[in-house]
Amino acid sequence: MKPGEKSDLGVKIVRADVDCAEALRKTRETEVSCKVEAGPRREWRISTGIDFIDHMIEILAFYSGLNIDLDVRSGRRLHHTVAEDAGITLGKTLRAMALQRIEAYGIMGFGFSQGVLDEAVSEARISFEGRAGCYVHRSPEAKCFDLVEGVEESFLEAFFQGFSQGMGATIQIELRRGVDPHHLWESAFRAFGNALRMLLSKDEWRRGSIAGIKETPE
Repeated sequence: MKPGEKSDLGVKIVRADVDCAEALRKTRETEVSCKVEAGPRREWRISTGIDFIDHMIEILAFYSGLNIDLDVRSGRRLHHTVAEDAGITLGKTLRAMALQRIEAYGIMGFGFSQGVLDEAVSEARISFEGRAGCYVHRSPEAKCFDLVEGVEESFLEAFFQGFSQGMGATIQIELRRGVDPHHLWESAFRAFGNALRMLLSKDEWRRGSIAGIKETPE
């Protein structure tokens, strides 16, 4: 997608190059602006109106090695919608950057990692296939909590679902072990950030291609 064009998800790419991408998405429910930037670490400007999701996006920024600015404005604080729309816009922004890197020097196109925090451990896998698919699995050793710092667990899943739609990527999250809900979900975001770093890393062998050999994300 070229800067200035809108996608089928209503996202307008404002800027896209190998080191920086910016996007805007405006619907009747939310207005989301996002900027993703490689380079030296700086202060991130993240405001979704949901403190725990802000914190998880900070974790994602730290572990992916990318500076992330994300602002969500909504007249009605529909938390599921806010989480999903934040994921969609962030995913579209990273898609724009990934496409620039693919053409310039190639990227791995897939990534996987584990994340650990105290007693909790999770795994994340992401593959840039050009189509959405989000799968969250919880092992019997990972308790169901319903609420995490006042946020429904389903809203955190909605963020990953939105990200998958926005980027056009397959995402698999496995919540392996954890007795503290904050620790469990933070371990998942740590793993996802590391997996994303791997996906975007340089790989000249794959220049011009995504994860598979069809060479196009469409």
